[in-house]
Amino acid sequence: MPYHFECPRDGCSFRLRCDADREAARLARAHTRVAHHARIAPADLDRWLERIEAA
Repeated sequence: MPYHFECPRDGCSFRLRCDADREAARLARAHTRVAHHARIAPADLDRWLERIEAA
């Protein structure tokens, strides 16, 4: 099942779609760490990482 993540920071246009939830979470955490010098709390990552239902 595909997963979608959009960075919630103002002015940031980072988006990703990935088939594996662990890979999407890893990439989202890496983006936040590298681009914003910050970390994502697990609860926030769960809220911002969306499952996309196949049509």
